[in-house]
Amino acid sequence: MKVRCFFVRRDRVKYIFLVFIICFIYLFARVFNLQYKEADELSVIADSQYTQKEWVEELNYKLLDYSGKDLLEYNIKYNAVILPSTFIKNNTESEKEEMLKLLYILKNYDEEYDLTEGKINNISQKLYFPIDKITYEKLKRIKGVKGFYVYSYEEVDRSEGWKIENLITNTRNIVDNSFKKENSLEMFLNNKVKNNKRPSKEFILDMDGNISSKENEKDYLNNKNIMLTLDRDFQDKIREVLNSKYNKYEQIGVVVMESETGNIKAMVQKNDKLPNVNIGAETLNGFFPGSIFKTIILEGILEEGNISLDDKMTCRGLYEGGKDKKNPGHGTLSVEDAFVISCNDVYSQLGNKLGGEKILELIEKQNILSKVLGFEREQSGALEKKELKIEDGSLGITAIGQNIRMTPIQAIGIVNTIVNDGVYIKPRLVEGLVNKNGSIYEKMESSKWQVFSKDTATKMKRAMNRVVNEGTGRSARVEGIEVGGKTGSTERIENGEKYSDGWFIGYFNKDSKYYSTVVFVKGIDKDNESGGSTASPIFSDIVKIK
Repeated sequence: MKVRCFFVRRDRVKYIFLVFIICFIYLFARVFNLQYKEADELSVIADSQYTQKEWVEELNYKLLDYSGKDLLEYNIKYNAVILPSTFIKNNTESEKEEMLKLLYILKNYDEEYDLTEGKINNISQKLYFPIDKITYEKLKRIKGVKGFYVYSYEEVDRSEGWKIENLITNTRNIVDNSFKKENSLEMFLNNKVKNNKRPSKEFILDMDGNISSKENEKDYLNNKNIMLTLDRDFQDKIREVLNSKYNKYEQIGVVVMESETGNIKAMVQKNDKLPNVNIGAETLNGFFPGSIFKTIILEGILEEGNISLDDKMTCRGLYEGGKDKKNPGHGTLSVEDAFVISCNDVYSQLGNKLGGEKILELIEKQNILSKVLGFEREQSGALEKKELKIEDGSLGITAIGQNIRMTPIQAIGIVNTIVNDGVYIKPRLVEGLVNKNGSIYEKMESSKWQVFSKDTATKMKRAMNRVVNEGTGRSARVEGIEVGGKTGSTERIENGEKYSDGWFIGYFNKDSKYYSTVVFVKGIDKDNESGGSTASPIFSDIVKIK
């Protein structure tokens, strides 16, 4: 019996020893895993308990002009932050003078910011106190108070929500705050930069409650920024002119583009608190173009080759007040002269000769029935009566810019096709994605196609040059600068009231480079003003400041 017990005890010892070995191996493996495989993750978790991260910018990218200048305006927000638990427990030996300064400065800014004893609970959540810049600067100078810090935050100024720069950076609609569609330009660009790191600042708390800070610049050094084709300085000059010299008009839209590249250098409107006129926002397919549409008719007539600029036609006065016997119309004049003085009757007749099929072909090729840039609220042009006929007069009135609607960004393509020898170059607003140093990650290309012949374009440029030198666009002339264009005046009815708008589409050559431009003036005096007296002088001012 004694021998048997001895063997039983030996088996138990072996079993216990085996269990011990297994437990040791398990613990060793666990320690190894914690120290080597999970060390980084656990270190981050541990550090996060002593690190407070604050965002310092609203966006995770910069919106830049062609030269790298920031296109956005910012409101700087300032915050004081208290970590209640640390603030209460660790400040018993803090310099009393500095603590008193803190209490006084905060309460002096706002009576509600009272941190005296008993006014702050021992809670774990951070307490934020919005302050102004002066208070921020005062609090920055406080030293030795534990569980307390201040920081600043760049918020995009959205007060002018319809400014093109604000539209492009806003993924929500201004009207109802809904997200914009995935196929919009805004969401397309947002998806390009969504993986960027957002600029932040870390406030690190040590075991004694002292706080130090560091900026995480290395985290967003590889961010992709969006570069537009715009020239910020040029845009600012145009805004200044519109708001200082043309105050009588509620809204004016201006687009200036490099003709050869399609790069938009300025896309400005007078009042950015109103829907953006350059893309026709909050309208029904844009605006009536009026007489600038005669440019399309003349292109088609010259391209067909059956009628020349010198051919004579008779103005019967049907659209020129001809029902009044004292005003028989313009009489006999050439096709080119009718363009220069903007004769409605002659161009209505030419529209009938050209035909609806050819007109539709020309406006489709010049993107007048499609969005150009792809903004969510951008409007497509449209024919109000789609089937154009001589019999019901729809063909004739379309030829003089009625029955059709378009936006200024669409209208600029009309003149630009002429400047580029009959080649339509799609306007381009986005240059590409760039890094912090301006090197391009991804370039956004434009597209182009032939619309009509170089010969037609040459004749059109000559006719547009005469409009400025001899015709309705004389106010657009600039001494020593090659300029051409076409004026337009329109009428529209809103809520039973008649309104008129003024247009000028044109080109100019400065420093051996052509620029295409459109000026749209909303709400002119329908009885005493026209596109020639309103939009044309604005064009002239723009040429002078370029």
